[in-house]
Amino acid sequence: MTVSVGLVGSGPWARAFHAPVFAAGPETRLAGVWSPDPGHAARVGAPVFASFERLLERCDAVVFAVPPDVQAVLAVEAARAGRAVLLEKPLALDVSSAENLAAEIERAGVPSMLTLTSRFRPGVRAFLRECGRTSLYGGRACQLTNEFRDGTFAHSPWRERAGVLYNTGPHGLDLLDAALGTIKEVRSAGDGLLAVTCLHEGGAISQLTLSGRIPGTGKRTIYELYGPHGELRLDLADLAGDHEPTRATLRAEFAEAVREWRPHAIDVHRGLHLQRLLAAVKTV
Repeated sequence: MTVSVGLVGSGPWARAFHAPVFAAGPETRLAGVWSPDPGHAARVGAPVFASFERLLERCDAVVFAVPPDVQAVLAVEAARAGRAVLLEKPLALDVSSAENLAAEIERAGVPSMLTLTSRFRPGVRAFLRECGRTSLYGGRACQLTNEFRDGTFAHSPWRERAGVLYNTGPHGLDLLDAALGTIKEVRSAGDGLLAVTCLHEGGAISQLTLSGRIPGTGKRTIYELYGPHGELRLDLADLAGDHEPTRATLRAEFAEAVREWRPHAIDVHRGLHLQRLLAAVKTV
């Protein structure tokens, strides 16, 4: 079974990532696109649907590449229509909307998966397997860019409002959680440079440092974990050549979840856990 995928959204991420990933096949075919901004939909290079409802009629699964507050509404409609959903992070811009989305997906019984791209990278998966075989006390991670000063998100109002925590933070919190155990408490400090201390079930402790306003850093994402046997280190800059296998893995695993009609391990409930952590950081 080739899974027919409908794309919601026509921004840069939809055009650069989602559209080529699901058009490439062989597990999927891109049925077409609908966009809240009709003027941009033709740029995706796929058939354009005049309405979201028409898109739902023509696909098995819906892939979202829209702002979180828009996703939180439209993904509920997709689930109620019986369509599997591939969701972006964060699920929403507030916990109550994320909780409602998770509940609707659960009620509808449709498969869901979260586009945490790092979790589909071969090098990241190897790193997490090594973490699972090693006793760890804790660690630290940094996610530093200049994207909130250099104009990268000039046409992304939700990112400008929500900031680096909601844009980049889900990746860091997710990987620390996966590597060291479920994060049960967070404490934070800072503004231009945000430091988030995480307390994990089992006793590990970690710290995530975030900023989107550091000139000259490029895009630096590094994880260092420590234990009685030494250090485990992951620098995403060392994985720069893995884009194709990452995309292929994400596409294949989403298609498999749809064909078998089951949630992926990284599903809407994972997204809800991360949403609650983001809110806790923001309110501390």
